[in-house]
Amino acid sequence: MLEEGPGVILRLEKIRKAIVGSPEPMLWYSKKRMELEMLCLETMKRQAECRYENEMLNNSNFVLNSIRFRRREILIEVRQRMIQEGCSVNDLIDIEFAMLK
Repeated sequence: MLEEGPGVILRLEKIRKAIVGSPEPMLWYSKKRMELEMLCLETMKRQAECRYENEMLNNSNFVLNSIRFRRREILIEVRQRMIQEGCSVNDLIDIEFAMLK
């Protein structure tokens, strides 16, 4: 089953119809989720480096601040898209948790 990969998912009728019927929203969401995952990994890496070098983590690191800013931008974009499509979730933390779960 693992060797077949995405082919197994396409066998599920409802998912296949959703992908064929509207591929753009799923592609958009996948891109945002992947970017958010990469930013989270980069955040963890940078935080570990800062702790190792400084023996503490402070908020003055420019790269960490820019990563946090971009993560927030992505979550706001996703929230706006969700509101446009009729979802009532407003909390960015809940959205991030759901995306990275």
